[in-house]
Amino acid sequence: MRTFKSFIAFALTFLLITPANAVESFTFSGNGLGHGVGLSQIGGKAMALDGKSAEDILKYYYTGVTVEPVSDWYDVRVNIGHLLTSASIQMVSKTGQLKINDYVISDNQTVASFRYSSAGITTVIRKSKSTIATLPAAKSISILWSGTRFLDGEQAVVAFNPGKSQRYQYGKMDLQIVGKFFEATNTVRLKDEYLYGISEVSSAWPTEMLRAQAIAARTYAISKAGIYRPSCDCDLYGTVQDQLFVGTAKLTEPKYGAFWKAAVDSTSVDEESGLTITYMGNPISAYYTSSSGGTTESALNAFGTDVDYLQPVSDPVSLDPVRNPNYASWRRTVSEVVVAKAFKLLDVQKLQIIDKRIEATSLNGTKVSLRLETFRSRTGLPSSFFTLAQN
Repeated sequence: MRTFKSFIAFALTFLLITPANAVESFTFSGNGLGHGVGLSQIGGKAMALDGKSAEDILKYYYTGVTVEPVSDWYDVRVNIGHLLTSASIQMVSKTGQLKINDYVISDNQTVASFRYSSAGITTVIRKSKSTIATLPAAKSISILWSGTRFLDGEQAVVAFNPGKSQRYQYGKMDLQIVGKFFEATNTVRLKDEYLYGISEVSSAWPTEMLRAQAIAARTYAISKAGIYRPSCDCDLYGTVQDQLFVGTAKLTEPKYGAFWKAAVDSTSVDEESGLTITYMGNPISAYYTSSSGGTTESALNAFGTDVDYLQPVSDPVSLDPVRNPNYASWRRTVSEVVVAKAFKLLDVQKLQIIDKRIEATSLNGTKVSLRLETFRSRTGLPSSFFTLAQN
């Protein structure tokens, strides 16, 4: 009986704090994919098919810029594993050597496994499921393989976290304790070793769009190089947080991988420089996006800072369902829980879009607004070009 009374009390309390018309989700209709700022990849592809050059494409999407040689003959540190507690590495080539600190592996059947501990990163070497060595815990670990600038010998190719598609032929790796995790980085030369691994568009796309993408990727990397980020032990993330970097996997794509390499090489001016987008003599922050809502977005609306060369331009191809079949238009439903978390509110009962911002109202009347791009990034919507739809 007491249990039944307790249940009734709980039910009444729940009814009091949960309105009968509480919103469970919100539905959005939109266009495009990405933040919408800078080069539209779908739009650039269409321009290339229409006979425009890489320089034409870049000067259209970036206002008032110049394309000119800039030095790119230096290394960048690319994060390929963030907030890790475990990882592993293995040679996938039939030749070469893999060196974990001072421990040398000479076959592709041996796996080195790493795990975070309070004492540092522990390393266990296994072959055929049998442990053959355990290395002392360390705050940092150096990983080299032969055939690179860092270790002589026959060319080796390694897989970090074997089973994934990423393969690494160039540079070196480092594991570094950061807080209660460890970070994995691949140090590569920007000019070629890094750009060869950028996988932001299909290698089967028109040559001039591939060249435009290579120039934009080089420019973006130059703008970030040398600005060390302690949280990732890197200059650049190897994800779409910066640019998607997949190592050698891009070059070894069946049939088309060589096209991307050729595009990168064709934008190299000499041994020490490559074509780069500049504004008033300085490399730009070359943001790019998959597609837009028919007009690209300004940096001011997307990120809150006005940038002369990141202004809206017409991008009608993004709305063409033939050329942009998956994102010319889209519709998504997002739970109230996810929406409330985006606004850092306990609940959200109402949404409205006002002057390029989205405003949420909670049950107690609290109002919070966000830029559309911020809301997109927090909720996983395809783009910031959206309207509120009827649920």
